[in-house]
Amino acid sequence: MNCARARELLHPHADGELDVAASLDLERHLEHCPDCARSGDRLRDLRATLATAPYFKAPPDLEQRIRAATTTPAPSSQRRRSMLPFALAASLLLGAALTFVVTRYTPRGAEDGLARELVAAHVRSLMADHLLDVPSTDQHTVKPWFAGRLDFSPDVRDLSTSGFPLAGGRLDYLAGRPVAALVYHHGKHVINCFTWPANNTPDSPPTITTAQSYSIVHFTHAGLTTYAISDASPSTLLDFASLLRRP
Repeated sequence: MNCARARELLHPHADGELDVAASLDLERHLEHCPDCARSGDRLRDLRATLATAPYFKAPPDLEQRIRAATTTPAPSSQRRRSMLPFALAASLLLGAALTFVVTRYTPRGAEDGLARELVAAHVRSLMADHLLDVPSTDQHTVKPWFAGRLDFSPDVRDLSTSGFPLAGGRLDYLAGRPVAALVYHHGKHVINCFTWPANNTPDSPPTITTAQSYSIVHFTHAGLTTYAISDASPSTLLDFASLLRRP
């Protein structure tokens, strides 16, 4: 078991979701890998801290007070009839808007499972203190680091002049294979940019989705498929993708 796979299994292991064989493989790896063992220790400490966090229960009369403050008198039957055409028009507009949003921003089918993997990898990198294997703002340091560690060469770019400085990179595991994770910043936002071979898939323009309050942009370019995820706005990630697709 390699480190990328081990770190992927730390959370399900802590939740008791692994079978016996996978748990034993992970524990054997942790016995011989101090870095992964430290990540596991930090995860256990975090869970213990969350378990002891105080719980505040809402006052019993809070629901009644909210209902009383938001209740409005029912309109008369004549007023209801006069408002019916406007209500129907509003319903049609709302339905059209929701259809557009769901179609454009909600992952579907197999993409839904990959979106969950992307969110998990992004959150895991921030929680387990494993954001960077090679911390560097120099693309000529980050790109060669992946040589021998992956079966492809990722496209590493310095986008600092455009507001997206490079922070470094690491190995990760997505879609059933090892991938390159390039890390950029935009203000206070962290952008995890995952890339791997496109397997003869033709180039495609950036498409934006959202999953669990995170923005995800996907595109295929120059033989590589790329997914970037962040809590930055969708428009910010689309700008970021446009920069990565420039010749």
